[in-house]
Amino acid sequence: FCGDVQMDNKKINKGQIRAIRGSVVDAFFPQLLPKINHQLKSGEAIIEVTLHLDATTVRGIALTPTQGLKRGDEIIDMGHPLQVPVGRGLLGRMFNVFGEPIDGGDVLTLEKSVPIYQKSLSLAERTTTADIYETGIKVIDVLAPLEKGGKAGLFGGAGVGKTVLIMEMIHNMALEHEGVSLFCGIGESSREGEELYREMIKTGVLKKAVLMFAQMNEQPGARFRVGHAALTIAEYFRDEAKQDVLLLVDNIFRFVQADSTINTNYILIFLIKYGIHSNRCFPGLSVSQDKFPLSPANWYQGIDYQNTGL
Repeated sequence: FCGDVQMDNKKINKGQIRAIRGSVVDAFFPQLLPKINHQLKSGEAIIEVTLHLDATTVRGIALTPTQGLKRGDEIIDMGHPLQVPVGRGLLGRMFNVFGEPIDGGDVLTLEKSVPIYQKSLSLAERTTTADIYETGIKVIDVLAPLEKGGKAGLFGGAGVGKTVLIMEMIHNMALEHEGVSLFCGIGESSREGEELYREMIKTGVLKKAVLMFAQMNEQPGARFRVGHAALTIAEYFRDEAKQDVLLLVDNIFRFVQADSTINTNYILIFLIKYGIHSNRCFPGLSVSQDKFPLSPANWYQGIDYQNTGL
């Protein structure tokens, strides 16, 4: 049921799901262990390897819903990390974390896909000058000028005009700098994304922009990785197309929140395995076992963690 098999002259590394805990999935590969960040596929579910538990077992975070998966299901190492398509054909379109169109438009036909994990620029390749990026919005350029290649945060409550400001910056980037804007929506509702999409069509700025979304109902892994996917596309327009790029993320709190959710899942699994009183968790915690209605060993009726999914 698992192991290496030959299919269409290509070696496929197959394994078996061992445990599923929400968006955290453990998989067993008897011969070849998938590399960190590789994608695994089981049915329609996509999982990213984040940890090697031992010589034959990996732990990953699901980028898609895990409903329908069960222990014993076959899982395949896709042999590469998450990749997104790049090219000028992306302009004016809306995509998910996998680079798949979600705007109901034509099927995307791009020849090149790039992994979201790239080497950082060396110090010799980085600029040391502090050039000012002129947004065309006088109050920003005078009171809070933005640096080219820098980062800035925009804080404001609902209905104060953040979206209007964003669209004005996208318009000025295309008109004044002949550049490209990339909007990344992390944890947005479908209503907010649809309203932004329609407004960008109405104002005519969509043709010079790329939209990427991971909505609030999607897995935390997707909401976390969509930021990296958007950054990869931005790097293409900067390095390959040699254009100025304005990357807008709304909002960065949802990005951090998705990362925290992933880390919380790992911590809970660790506590279930070792117990809250374990020296490996909280060495200085002195609490009596009888203070809890159930001891950690009985939380799951003594189920063996290594051999059974929870």
